Amino acid sequence: MKKKQMKLHLFIGWIVILVIAFLVFPDKNVALQAERPHLGQLSTRTIIAPINFEVLKTDQEIEQERNRAESKINAIFEFNTDESNRIYEDLKQYLQKIGSYGALQSQITGLGNMEDYEEAVQSKVQQASRLYESLKSRLSTSAIKQLSLSSKARDSLLVKFNKMLQKGVSNTYIAGSETAVQLFRDTYNIQELKYIIYNKPNVAIIKNNEETTLEVSSIQTVQRSIDETFAELQLSFPNDQGILSAFYEALYVFTLPNVFYLDKETNLRIQQARDKVTRIKGMIPRGMEIVTQGSPITKEILERIDALQLAQEKEENSRILTAPYGHALMFLIIISAFFLFLYLMIANYHNMFRTPRQLWSLASLVALQLLAFWGGKYLTDFFIQSPDLATLSENIDFMWLYPFALSPVIATVLYDRRISIAFCALSAFTFGILNGYDLAATIAVTFILFVTTQPLTRMRYRVQFLWGIIASILSLAAAIAVMFLLRNRLAIIPFYQTLLAASVNVIVCTALASVLFIHVLERIHGLTTVLTLMEMSDFNRPALKRISELAPGTFHHSIQVSNLAEKVADSIGANSLLVRVMALYHDIGKTMRPEYFTENQKQGVNPHNSLDPIQSVKIITSHVEQGVVLAKEYKIPDLVASAISEHHGTTIIQYFYHKALENFNADRVIKEEDFRYKGPKPQSTETAILMLADIIEATSRSMTDTSTESVEEMIHKTIEGRFMEGQFSECDLSIRELFKLEKAFLHSLDGTYHTRVKYPGQR
Repeated sequence: MKKKQMKLHLFIGWIVILVIAFLVFPDKNVALQAERPHLGQLSTRTIIAPINFEVLKTDQEIEQERNRAESKINAIFEFNTDESNRIYEDLKQYLQKIGSYGALQSQITGLGNMEDYEEAVQSKVQQASRLYESLKSRLSTSAIKQLSLSSKARDSLLVKFNKMLQKGVSNTYIAGSETAVQLFRDTYNIQELKYIIYNKPNVAIIKNNEETTLEVSSIQTVQRSIDETFAELQLSFPNDQGILSAFYEALYVFTLPNVFYLDKETNLRIQQARDKVTRIKGMIPRGMEIVTQGSPITKEILERIDALQLAQEKEENSRILTAPYGHALMFLIIISAFFLFLYLMIANYHNMFRTPRQLWSLASLVALQLLAFWGGKYLTDFFIQSPDLATLSENIDFMWLYPFALSPVIATVLYDRRISIAFCALSAFTFGILNGYDLAATIAVTFILFVTTQPLTRMRYRVQFLWGIIASILSLAAAIAVMFLLRNRLAIIPFYQTLLAASVNVIVCTALASVLFIHVLERIHGLTTVLTLMEMSDFNRPALKRISELAPGTFHHSIQVSNLAEKVADSIGANSLLVRVMALYHDIGKTMRPEYFTENQKQGVNPHNSLDPIQSVKIITSHVEQGVVLAKEYKIPDLVASAISEHHGTTIIQYFYHKALENFNADRVIKEEDFRYKGPKPQSTETAILMLADIIEATSRSMTDTSTESVEEMIHKTIEGRFMEGQFSECDLSIRELFKLEKAFLHSLDGTYHTRVKYPGQR
């Protein structure tokens, strides 16, 4: 991709990112926080109220006061006297009938079979029969018999029953939890149960239009009331099982609730209590001093400052009207500075960003970071406004939940250190803006990001993510301690809670970056990271197995070139891992016709001996084109595949060119172009190093004189020849770096051809 085209795409990306920033951060409250001091810090100026204004309670305070007001309202029950009398009279009349039935039975037994009284007996039998028919519809025969024989039992039952009614029998079970409700159902084997979950010690009960307070334990359900009354009756008739059975049966039949839960009335009182809570905490008159210069900022002072800003906003004064524009301009400056840096540096990255798709990864990553900040902002706003988290919000600086480490971590792995630093600066400045243009926060996050990303540079292993996390936690501890010292808030509980929240944030960002986003951005934008390169250096990869199986000589040559190129790449600060992987795959095209390449020929059989030089050249040069095809088939990344087409550049195949000249025929024109590779020339420092390593390694293996002087001369002539041919004209390799490479190649090969000790028996 040409530089002009790259700069055009950068310009479009700049416009897109500005639109996203203005859309996701339009909140003028962020701009207003620029003059808002932080809790604990010393006030930089004296603030005097310019107008009369009200200090409003926060949503948390209002909700807390409403909850306190609600907690003072007891559940309301009503004692129904009419229902109590009706239930009592029902049992009383029934017991009277049982008494009458018992009396008739005694009279019939006393009259016996006397003929004189036969007519009277028949009359009483009929009366008893009619009573029995009316009684047996409610109690069993045995219960009627037991109660009819004992007036004492009937009197005791009626007295205890009346006592139970006066105490109250509730239609609603009061439980402390759902577990208690389920236990109650299981105990009494009932499915339908009216209940309330209630944890207060008292309830209100209305009896005869008078409201009193009772303990919760005084309100018993039908089942519990029956159990308590039956237990009292057992004490009076401990050994008479027949009577006790009759008692339980009568209690079960006649006991009905006379105390009723008034849910509507209870809810109405709760709502009225909540509605009585006002939103106004107090009034600040004009001219009153809110805070003195040098005084620490307390929670109460912050509330007054916020209330003043809100009152001024309602009056729509000039400062409020211009604040959002200043907020937008600040984002414009920061994002423009970021893209200006990329614009100035883009010439150095033409090899990294070969296509517009790869270049757009930068804008995608910026957009991802802005959207992450947007999500973090609304998450922290939710935490701050949540009444359940009121205590935490006083201790934890929720600003540390902003995902500021996301894009710097990704950029460090995807690109290089310079672009990573640019993302660190962008993230740190955005973090500072969202926290009320806090300079201390910006500096702290810049320090944290620099320390966090340092272990990730020149990444080779995934364990480096762990070192990055450990470094970030240590830097977080230092930065948070400094921030708390500046704000006079350093204490154990707020410190460790804030550190814990910030550490979780960084760990989550690093985990998401390493597991998800880096892989996704690689796939979408066609990038190649060090993690991918490490995976590609595995000899079990299908493409490398193909080379080792079909062209073992080429495979051995590729390994030697990769080792040599990796060593010399470090000498000039090039990407040694990339060069190594490029070298492993650069000759994959030779697997199509391996026998035509010297390293794969056995027993001195050379197929080129029977071919015309032109035909031989076509076969030799075709391994580049075939390699490009195989690279696509095996899904080798473009960055690595570029080595296949560039490692020979546009060099001449000298052997066959000279052979053609020797076999010169007047009828045939010999052109240099016919014996050149089609290129392109090396576009990057890494492919230039590979070109040199490839030819130097091959030449060194054919040398008979491997003395240091001969090797040095060979290396010098090779590098000089490629330079004079102009093979390095399209990459960033300088003459100074060529001298360094020459020394590095000599040092590496000199170690390869060191003198070996001859063992006994060797010739």
